Amino acid sequence: MPRWEDILAPPTRSVLAARAAGTDRLLDGGSGLRVRSWLSAGYLLSDRVGRTAHAADLDALWRAAGERGARPKGWRPLRGADVTVSVEAPGGWDLAAAAVWFAAVARSEPDTSLEITLPDPGGARTLLVTIDSGAVRAVVVTDPPDGPPEATALVSGAGAAEAARHLEEFGGRRTRGPV
Repeated sequence: MPRWEDILAPPTRSVLAARAAGTDRLLDGGSGLRVRSWLSAGYLLSDRVGRTAHAADLDALWRAAGERGARPKGWRPLRGADVTVSVEAPGGWDLAAAAVWFAAVARSEPDTSLEITLPDPGGARTLLVTIDSGAVRAVVVTDPPDGPPEATALVSGAGAAEAARHLEEFGGRRTRGPV
C-alpha cells in the first residue's frame, strides 16, 4: 500500500528533492533546521550544529522538526466555522508542494479535521485528501461529484477559511469565500 504522499506524486528523486525544498521554505527560519532529500530513501533534517536525523516520509520529517521546536513559517491556528472554500493555483497545483503543506497541517494542528479535493495537474484524476487527528490520508476519487474546476482545490471543515489563507500564502489564490 503506497504512502499517502506517494499517491499524490510518486517518490522519484526529483519529487523528493521538491518536497525537501518545499519543507525547507515552509519551516520557520529561526529554527535553524535544514532539509534535503536523501537519494530515494527520504529526507535528512539537520540542525545548526550539524546533528542530522533521517525521515522516511513527510510525516516523520514534520514530527522530527516539531520535536526540535520548529513550526511552519507564519503559522496561524486553524479556527473558525465548518465551511467549504475554494482556492485556485494558477497553472495547476504542484502536488509535491501540496504534500508538504498537508503534512505541516497534520503536525501543527493535530485536532483539525479537513477534506481537500484537489485536481491532478495532468487532469486525469481527482484526489481526496483527508487530514484528521494528526494523520493524512489520500485516495484517488474515480467518480468525483461535480469536482472543482481545473486548478481549484476545495477545502472543507472547521477552520477551512484559515487553511485557505495558508494555501494562498503557499501559492494559491482564493476564488470564492465559503460555499
